[in-house]
Amino acid sequence: MKESVPPRPDSLISRRAFLRQTGGAGLAASLLTSSSFLTRLSRADTGPSYTGNLVLITQTGASPDKALPKLLDAYQKAHPGIQVKLVQYPEEKFVALYTAAQAAGEQVDVLMLNGQDLRRYATSNALTSLDDVSFKTRFLPKALDTFTIDGKLWGFPSGALGGFIVFVNKAILQKFNLQLPATYDDLKSIAAVLHKNGIAAFTHPGKIIYMWPVWFFTTFAQSSNNRSIERTIEILSGKGKFTDPDVVQGLDLVFQFGRDKMFSQSVLGLDFGNAQTELLTGKACFYLFHDSITKPMLDAKAPNFELDSMLMPNLVGKPVESQFPGGPGVVLSLPAKIDPSRKQAALDLIDFLTSNDSDRQSVELNGGAVPVNVAVPPEPISIYTKEKADISKLTIYLDWFYPPEITKGLQEGLQAGIIGKTTAEALGKNLQATLDRLVSGGYKFAT
Repeated sequence: MKESVPPRPDSLISRRAFLRQTGGAGLAASLLTSSSFLTRLSRADTGPSYTGNLVLITQTGASPDKALPKLLDAYQKAHPGIQVKLVQYPEEKFVALYTAAQAAGEQVDVLMLNGQDLRRYATSNALTSLDDVSFKTRFLPKALDTFTIDGKLWGFPSGALGGFIVFVNKAILQKFNLQLPATYDDLKSIAAVLHKNGIAAFTHPGKIIYMWPVWFFTTFAQSSNNRSIERTIEILSGKGKFTDPDVVQGLDLVFQFGRDKMFSQSVLGLDFGNAQTELLTGKACFYLFHDSITKPMLDAKAPNFELDSMLMPNLVGKPVESQFPGGPGVVLSLPAKIDPSRKQAALDLIDFLTSNDSDRQSVELNGGAVPVNVAVPPEPISIYTKEKADISKLTIYLDWFYPPEITKGLQEGLQAGIIGKTTAEALGKNLQATLDRLVSGGYKFAT
């Protein structure tokens, strides 16, 4: 039987953990145990000869994703000699809990991580390189690039590749004869009309502090002339600084939205449900958020609501491409110290969980714009189709590169700056001072 270690109910989930929980259910569990699905999995009978337990450790908030337990059930039915123990740690406590498990010598066979923690363990020689694995050709190259560090591949993606687009209640724009904005000045003009009618331009779950960095990732993509990843690597490698003009401009562009009252008046008091409700009920027109909420919003069938999407308008008044932050949902990896007798069985489990059939089920259950597997088509939803056409404009979340101390400083500084309690210049200096302290303590960025 599969075992589960639940997270504490009072734990605060992270951005990535929340995103794994959102998205429509939309598919009955019977699909995962149908005869056709299990027939496709019967190839596993020729797989590893190992019998016994495999331990998969994953990161979660309030619950695991909708697909994973069903996929593990299907795997175990196809492998009657193997039982999978699913251990779930809250993402905010993952490092401490996983470190304790390692110190205690507990069995760990497969890790399901986010991009930031994969970097942490890959650069500390705690993972097994997967360069020689044959099934890596099933994935989109952009998804694999995310998990290639120091020239080696450390994990395989699962789910969908997608990110933070701008959702639009098109019915509001139509009501006031407004067009989708192309520039920041357009946004200000639209906001003026909306404010006269008691409508905010943007809603945002501002109470949830870890959601603020996606705003900077979006603005910095433009202020850096579409070099946000390259510039982040330069800064963390000591070839640039958080006080450089393009960084400060990116920070200040976020604060500009606050100064121009683009957000809901009570933005710092809004959680996920409040923010989404504001969009659905016409209290706000725009919402910068992850594509995983597309299906729930469509399924809500709210009156006077027509869902559309766009990328952020041009904010800098010069010819740059509008890019959006995102990445693959999760990554599956092998710990470096895995028992050799279980290594092939663990790799076979990863093969199963990242197969085309599994990816298809994951996307159908959890939602997502662009499946990470090349052969899996996106669902026929116009917003997903639009996002897939723009997938070359996706930039990987910059906090997957940051050390945790920088991420925390950025989160706190952005939340403070939105209400005028700090400036972009001061925040840039604070982030650079934090990085300087880390470097003096031995931190070195790995490309």
